[in-house]
Amino acid sequence: METKSFEAATYALSRGLKEIFEKLSPTVKSNAEEIRLRTGLPLALTVSGDTVFVTKDGRISFSYRDDLACASGEDMAECFKLLCGGSVYAHGEELRNGFIMMKNGCRAGVCGTLSDSGNMRDITSINIRIAREVLGAANSIVRANLSGGLLIAGAPGSGKTTVLRDLVRQISNGAAGRMKRIAVIDSRGEISGGFGGSRKNDLGLNTDVLMTYDKAAGIETAIRTMFPEVVAFDEIGSDSELESVRQSFHSGVQIITTAHIGSASELTQRSVTAKLIKSGAISNIALLPILHSSNIKLISAKELFRVTAV
Repeated sequence: METKSFEAATYALSRGLKEIFEKLSPTVKSNAEEIRLRTGLPLALTVSGDTVFVTKDGRISFSYRDDLACASGEDMAECFKLLCGGSVYAHGEELRNGFIMMKNGCRAGVCGTLSDSGNMRDITSINIRIAREVLGAANSIVRANLSGGLLIAGAPGSGKTTVLRDLVRQISNGAAGRMKRIAVIDSRGEISGGFGGSRKNDLGLNTDVLMTYDKAAGIETAIRTMFPEVVAFDEIGSDSELESVRQSFHSGVQIITTAHIGSASELTQRSVTAKLIKSGAISNIALLPILHSSNIKLISAKELFRVTAV
């Protein structure tokens, strides 16, 4: 069982918490998607979409019990210090967006008191999302030999970034017919696992990565300087990003991106995703199941509007 990703993420845990998580079974470690810490509350994991709690002796429970391990204020302060590498200031821009990029390709969401300068204090919650590469996660999409832009849509935890990452790798390496030049706009380091100028994840032989919080500027810069055939990035969140996508579409560049949804109908109900699809930049949608073992459903943009109009 692959437990290295989980174990690598525990570098950011206080000594006491790390000792507890080390006792977990390999099965739990290999299936854990998130490590959730809350001041004064039980340690929790997200495993296959469900919340489980951790006991003091490293077992899991689906309900509250007296022997659950809890994170103290001291634990949270130590974890935050480890996440920041001792320098909160160096992560100010990230913290203003609610997260910290970790050195192993994972990402930690942080809640506490955020000052206007970006300094965070009185940490109350930390959510470490465990990044894993799943080679072959996008096989069904590649086999479909789709043309035009693609929107990978699914609920939180359905594996959108995992599928995006593998699709970039395969297209870059020529699995879709020939190698294509791809520019990845990585705003949170999750796609590339980027940290300190290196990338942890395999994005293929023909892929360039631009790390930037401003996706709109990143898309424009990548098209102007790297001349990609494909631009890939995580979810569009603003009209400025949407305008950059429109410009890239009119420049002949294919788009691959993601969207958080609860159902297919939300794609046409949400303003940004509806505008994105109607812009013509997206020709197909890959709807991800909640259970990773289920099949990805592929639907054309035209079909989506027909289905949701009924």
